[in-house]
Amino acid sequence: MDLASRLRQLYTGAVADILDELGLRDQCLPAAIRPLEPSMKAAGPVFTVRGRAMPPGERPDPRLRQMDMLDAVFPGSVIVIDPGDETRAAHWGELMSNTARQKGATGCVINGGLRDSAQILELGFPVFRVFHSPLTAAVRWEITDFGAPLRIGGVDITPGDYVLGDIDGVLVLPGAVVEKVVATAEEVCRKETIVRGELQKGGSIRELFAKYRVF
Repeated sequence: MDLASRLRQLYTGAVADILDELGLRDQCLPAAIRPLEPSMKAAGPVFTVRGRAMPPGERPDPRLRQMDMLDAVFPGSVIVIDPGDETRAAHWGELMSNTARQKGATGCVINGGLRDSAQILELGFPVFRVFHSPLTAAVRWEITDFGAPLRIGGVDITPGDYVLGDIDGVLVLPGAVVEKVVATAEEVCRKETIVRGELQKGGSIRELFAKYRVF
């Protein structure tokens, strides 16, 4: 099983605890970034996108740049978008979701707006967003670059990093430690399964904690 598939089987609480143990205590994106549907989950290497509010004056059609970005998406990636100073428009929609999935992306995390929500829910493509808006980005927002480092909510995001998002939030796992974090979290989850079973049989949480060191 590849690393992204293993990460997808975990949950953010377990992974966050391991990041804390490694001294990486600021790896959670802003709490306002929520899944479109509670069961949605995104896990994989990041594909970063940065944009800005469209400057005044005549500009090239920004949708062409969006197509350039989607052409560069790689299989298994999770698209992470920082829309910069544009805070009203939808920076992602249904046709982008369809195209991203066609390219092999496994989800999208936007520190901004979303539209076509009903269609995306029907599609089942995992999307995390801050707000909803019917306003098109075509006359309001443009992509400035992609595949470059980002900073969202004080969290640095660099190509080679991984993200894990679920109902509790979105974590960024630095590429240098992702394999260690996943392996350690897998062991924690294994122990939690044992403890859960023992608790259901009437076991003592204090005794189980002393034995397995999970709580």
